[in-house]
Amino acid sequence: MALTAWSARFLSIPSHVWAAALLFVLLSMLAWVTRGVAVPGAWPIERAQVPVQAQGRSDAPLRALPHLWDDGWSAPGRTVTYRLQLPAELQAVADGGTQIGLLMPRAGVRYRVLLNGQLLSAAMWPQRPVYFDAASQAQMVVLPAALLRPVWGDNLIDIELQGERLRIAGLGVVWAGPADTLQARQRWLSWWQVELTWMVAASAFMLGLMAMMVWLRGRERLIGLLAAGLLVLAPRLVLSTPVLLPGPFVFWDFLHKLSFTWYCGLLYLFISELFGFRQGLVRRTVLLMMAVGPVWLLVQAWIGDYDLYRIWTGVIVLVCVLSLGKVIHRARWGLDPGQRLMVVVGVATLVTGLRDYLVVQMGLPGDVDIRWMTAGSLVLMLAMAGVMVRRAGDTLAQTERLNQELARRVAEREAEFHSVYERLREVEHQQVREAERRRITRDMHDGLGSQLVQTLNLVRHAGAGVDAAAVERMLHHALDDLRLTLDSLEPMDGDLPTILGTWRQRIAPALAAAGIELEWQVQEVPPVPGLEASGVMHLFRCLQEIIANVLKHARADRVVVRTWQEGRWVVLSVADNGIGLGGGRDRSLPLTGRGLRNIRLRAGEIGAQVEFLDGRPGTVVSFRFPSA
Repeated sequence: MALTAWSARFLSIPSHVWAAALLFVLLSMLAWVTRGVAVPGAWPIERAQVPVQAQGRSDAPLRALPHLWDDGWSAPGRTVTYRLQLPAELQAVADGGTQIGLLMPRAGVRYRVLLNGQLLSAAMWPQRPVYFDAASQAQMVVLPAALLRPVWGDNLIDIELQGERLRIAGLGVVWAGPADTLQARQRWLSWWQVELTWMVAASAFMLGLMAMMVWLRGRERLIGLLAAGLLVLAPRLVLSTPVLLPGPFVFWDFLHKLSFTWYCGLLYLFISELFGFRQGLVRRTVLLMMAVGPVWLLVQAWIGDYDLYRIWTGVIVLVCVLSLGKVIHRARWGLDPGQRLMVVVGVATLVTGLRDYLVVQMGLPGDVDIRWMTAGSLVLMLAMAGVMVRRAGDTLAQTERLNQELARRVAEREAEFHSVYERLREVEHQQVREAERRRITRDMHDGLGSQLVQTLNLVRHAGAGVDAAAVERMLHHALDDLRLTLDSLEPMDGDLPTILGTWRQRIAPALAAAGIELEWQVQEVPPVPGLEASGVMHLFRCLQEIIANVLKHARADRVVVRTWQEGRWVVLSVADNGIGLGGGRDRSLPLTGRGLRNIRLRAGEIGAQVEFLDGRPGTVVSFRFPSA
C-alpha cells in the first residue's frame, strides 16, 4: 500500500520538473567534461611564424594561436603558411621509440602539413570547386620518425591553409605528443564535432518529417511551424560537418547562413504560437527578418564583405533576444505543461549558447574545442517533439471524446427514430387493418348484404305464398358470396393458379347445375404482384360478374378458363361459346351495362388490362397482368 502511494506521488511530478532536474544533471556533466583543455602527455604549440606566401623566411613575425582570418585573407587561391617548432620535451619521447603526432582541432578551410619540406597530409589540396571545410573536424597527423632530424631544433612543421571567400579560416592551438594519446583526443573531439552533429541533423530531419505528416492530417499551425523549423535546421547541421558537396562553395555557404536565419525566425513563431500570443509588431519584425535575410546574404556574397554577415548575425540575435524576452515576460502566469517544459528547455538552451560565447569568444576557462550548443539543440528538438506528441495526444483524446459524444448522440437519435418508426409502423398497421376492415365491410355489404336484403324483401312481399325454392337460391348466393369473401382472405402471394383453383370450387357447382361444361386450361405462370387479399377479392368479383353474364345471357354450354405467359405479361382469359356480345373488339362494344363497367374498374384497381372480345361464337374476356 505504501509502495503504491509512493509510486502515485512519484508519477504525479510535472514533466517540467523532471526536465529541469535532468537538464541540471546534463549541464553539470558537460561542465565536468569540458572543465579544461589540457591533453595529458601532450604539449600545446601556441605560437607560430606566419610568413604569408613567403615560405622559408626566418624573419616572419610570431603570432599567437588561435589565429583566425576572414575575407581579408581568404580570397580564392591565397595561401597562408604557419611554421611551427616542435616542443623540446618531445625529443625524449621520440628517442624512446614512441611515435609522435600532431593534433589540429581547427585548421581550415583546406590544409596540408609538411615536415621538413616533406608532405605528410592534405585535405582537398589544391583548391577544387567543391564545398568542404576541414575545420569542422579535428585533424590528426603522424610524424614519421624517418623524417625527423637529429638536431631537434632543426625540425620544422609547415601548415599551409587555403580559405574561402566569406568564411572564417585559420589555425587553432596545435597539440604535439604521443600519437596514441592524440588519437584518443581526436576521436573524442570527432564525436562531439561530427557524430553528435550528424545525430542532431538526423533527428531534426526525422522529427521534421513526422511533424509534416501530422500537419498534413490536421493542418495545425503550431505543428506546421515545428516541421518547417526542423526541416530548415537539418541542412545547416549537415553543412556544419566535413561533408563534401559538388558545386560552388559560395552557394552552399549561402544556404548554410540562410538556414540559420530562417530557423531562428521559425523557432520564435513556434514559441509564440505555443504560448498563444499575437504580438503584431514583434511578429511582423520576425517575418521581415526572414524576408530580408536572402536579399541581405546575396548582397553580402556579391560585395564580399564579411562584416555584413557580422552585422546580420547581430540583427538576428537582437531580434531573437527581444522577441523571446517579450514572450517570456508575457508568459509569467497561467502556463500549461507544454509551455512550462519549453520555458525550462529554452533557458537551458540559452545557457549552452552563453557558455559557448563566453568560452570561445571571451576566453573564459573551458574546452574551446567542444561546443555545448550542439547538445542544447538536441535537447531543444526533443522538447519540441515532446510538445508535438503531447499536442497530438491531446488532439486524439479530444477527437476520441468528440467521437464518443457523437456516438452517444447518434444512439439517442437512433433510439428516437426507432421509437418514431415503431409508432409509425403501428399507425400504418392500424391503417391497413382499418382499410381491410372497411373493404371486407364494403364487400359484405355489396355482396352478402345485398343478397340478404333481396331475400328479406322477397319474404316480406310474398306473404303466405313464399316461394321456398327462390328463397333457397338466394340464400345459396349469399353463402357463395360469403365464401368468396373468406377465400380472398387466405394468403396466396400472387399465385394465380391457386387463386383460380379456389374460385373454381365455388362456381363449378353452379355451372354444372346450369348444364355448362367447365374446361380448365390453367398453366403455371409467374407470381402476379398486387394480388393480395383486396386484389384477390377484386379478381373474384370480376370473374363472378363474367360467370353471372354467362348464366343469364350467353346461352352457352361450355366455358374455357386459360392462363399463359406472354413476354412480361401473365394472361387470363374466360371464354364461352354462347351468342356473344357482338361488334368486334371491346372499344366498339356497347359497354353501357353496370356489370362490364365494374369489371373494368376492378381490373384497374389490381393493375390489370382487360379486353372484351367477340369469340365467334361466344365472348372472350382477357386480363393481362404484369409479372413479378
